[in-house]
Amino acid sequence: MTSLRSAIHVHSAWSYDAKVSLEGLADAFAGHGYQVVFMCEHDRGFSQERWDEYKQACEAASRPDVLLVPGIEYADPEDRVHIPVWGCADFLGEALPTTELLRRAGGGGGFAVLAHPARRDAWDVVDPAWYTRLGGIEVWTRKWDGWAPNLRASAVAEEEGLVPIVSLDLHRLNQFFPLAITISVDGAPSPATALAALRAADAKPVLRGLAVGKLSRRPVGDVLTRVERLRRPVVRLIRP
Repeated sequence: MTSLRSAIHVHSAWSYDAKVSLEGLADAFAGHGYQVVFMCEHDRGFSQERWDEYKQACEAASRPDVLLVPGIEYADPEDRVHIPVWGCADFLGEALPTTELLRRAGGGGGFAVLAHPARRDAWDVVDPAWYTRLGGIEVWTRKWDGWAPNLRASAVAEEEGLVPIVSLDLHRLNQFFPLAITISVDGAPSPATALAALRAADAKPVLRGLAVGKLSRRPVGDVLTRVERLRRPVVRLIRP
């Protein structure tokens, strides 16, 4: 078994709101010591033809030292609930209701994740019935949760048996943060083997080698959450 450091939820210029090329991302993440990058492009503007082209582009941009796994971040019609999906051969559709999206993802063998539930108070519209169709939930999204894990998402992951995902939601290279999931694959890494490892219960979310689970438990999690609440207004004041 080979242990691989993987980044989750990364956008490229194939998304309408990002500009970094797939090749540029491969270079950047290889430089940070990652071997797998789970890509995640917005569904807006995609079709089956574009999805097929994108998968080929990810394969072409992958290198012996870093693998790009193609994926789509699907949004509901209100652009409130976002569900990244990896592993489906077909493009599932644009702006689908979440229940229908999860049904299609399950039928296509996809691994679906509830992304950044703190964004736009997505928690308020989450249907608990969705948990049976989800494979994971983002327990720490750097872009939306800041420097602290989401304690509510961490609790849901444990209660519902979902894979705890730490993600970047990266659109620009200056948004890099050393969150990763360590996965183990048997043989040469491929999109299929990397995804199978991500599904596995032994996928380990880490921050610079420190297990994220330890940061999601009280009292440490409470302290980090308070620090993040103090940090955010300061950042808004000094950010140009």
